[in-house]
Amino acid sequence: MRNPNPELINQIKDAALKLLMEKEPEQIGMRDIATECKITATNIYHYFKDKDRLFQSISLDCLNLLNERIKENAARGKTIKSQIKNAVIAYRDWCFENPRRCLLVMQGIKSAEDIPSEQMEEFYVCNRTGEKLLREAIKQGLAKSSDPRFDVSLLVSGLWGCIESVLLKKCEVEYWNNGKAYTDRFIKMWCNSVFLEDK
Repeated sequence: MRNPNPELINQIKDAALKLLMEKEPEQIGMRDIATECKITATNIYHYFKDKDRLFQSISLDCLNLLNERIKENAARGKTIKSQIKNAVIAYRDWCFENPRRCLLVMQGIKSAEDIPSEQMEEFYVCNRTGEKLLREAIKQGLAKSSDPRFDVSLLVSGLWGCIESVLLKKCEVEYWNNGKAYTDRFIKMWCNSVFLEDK
């Protein structure tokens, strides 16, 4: 097996992402990506088992970028409560700023359901950041949750549902161009469910 070539791997991912910005995943073949890179499809198979693995690797890159944004935004908060709110806002804003990319990550790219559990865990990097923040709030007596992992997962999935309905124009018409107002309500509801009053 050949030694990994990080430069070529990045070139392949960049080419695939460029195509994903223009077409649906099922419309793209390995040969299309190879042509974009000016290499053969065989070269790509040295690094990725199939296009699903390649696209999942791109999805993971996007999630890691999002997670960095979440952590940076959270760090600006002076209290753990404000850090959690900042983290949630960062997730929401990134999705609205990168609509095509987030739609791909959250629904367009096939889930990596047949990989080892330790690799699967990598796809929940944003959830784990949120879980860590919520556990700290509980430790400080500022929040309540019998299952922080579940409550953060519910937040991520529920907020994504709100974001998706705005992006796909499935929500009330007045929110099609005002997604922040639409999602602010959901964020407030979730915060009210975990944060203790007068804390």
